[in-house]
Amino acid sequence: RDIMLIGSDVTVKAGSFGTAEDELFQKASAMARATGLPRVYIACNSGARLGTVEELKPLVQIAWADDADHLKGFDYLYLKEADLAKLPADTVRSHPVTVGGEVRHVL
Repeated sequence: RDIMLIGSDVTVKAGSFGTAEDELFQKASAMARATGLPRVYIACNSGARLGTVEELKPLVQIAWADDADHLKGFDYLYLKEADLAKLPADTVRSHPVTVGGEVRHVL
């Protein structure tokens, strides 16, 4: 029986998923649904690869747990409202919070 086989390989970019891999996965999945083929996904990966989204990296802000001591970690990553508006619609999934009168879009 024919199947749609999709896989990631840890020996190629640590098996991480970037925008190109995401698009390939989406198109292969859509083709499997359209043709009625079972889709099998074999994953050997390390997660998302945000480093490939260079236009997003300078816009991401960090909400530090303690602004005076970054070793205490962070609470969340976010985009400022003006920065989110620079991106194409539906590029980023976020939810708004207001901190000190500033609207932040938490990633």
